[in-house]
Amino acid sequence: MSFLLGVLVLLQGWQIPVTLQPVFKEFSVKEMFRGKPAAVVFAQPEERRFRTMIRSGAESGPNFAGHYTVVEWGCGTECFQAAIVDAKTGRIYMPPTFDKNSAYSFESSWLHFRRDSNLMIACVDCRKWADRECRQRYFVWEGDHFTEISRQPRQDPHNHLSRD
Repeated sequence: MSFLLGVLVLLQGWQIPVTLQPVFKEFSVKEMFRGKPAAVVFAQPEERRFRTMIRSGAESGPNFAGHYTVVEWGCGTECFQAAIVDAKTGRIYMPPTFDKNSAYSFESSWLHFRRDSNLMIACVDCRKWADRECRQRYFVWEGDHFTEISRQPRQDPHNHLSRD
């Protein structure tokens, strides 16, 4: 009996993590921008093409990685586009890209992000209203580009919204 109790104690102390999925607090930022966002700087023709959407979205202020604003807009059924605007400088950056042939594109997917984190989660091949699994890709913002990190996705693709 004591052997069985010892095994149970050992098993309770050693738990396999439910998932290796990154969480937002793992990539927290220290500095939060306060104040009026800088005017948007349109440096590329593709940026100017979406100037109204980008400018109006950037006015709301930072919602990602301390001082960046993720601006999202629709472009048809199951079509998302996004831009990332630095509230300090007004510079525009592209969202994580999935098409290796597209060097400069605002094409996007369903993005999850927080103001206090450098982590961005892109849900690919899924619908916001569907309950089916989708592929999750994880990106860390490095100040001027994204670096994709590889982790094991969890079973329910949309539970990460409630995680810290």
